Amino acid sequence: MGRLTSEERRRVFLAQAVGIDHDGAGGLWRRRLLKTMLILTLFTGGVAVDEFVEFHPPASLVEALLQRQ
Repeated sequence: MGRLTSEERRRVFLAQAVGIDHDGAGGLWRRRLLKTMLILTLFTGGVAVDEFVEFHPPASLVEALLQRQ
């Protein structure tokens, strides 16, 4: 008991496959739009942070390891 015939396995597989691809072609443009918006948001945030944050790298390793007073 508990074993499925090949026809029953095929039906279960097809029923699961329908649930996997429920977006179809309509979801493709939404995913692309979302990815594009995310990239633009990250880029804009990086440009905004660049305006306000200054980074001054140390001139030498000694300067990097010594504490400033």
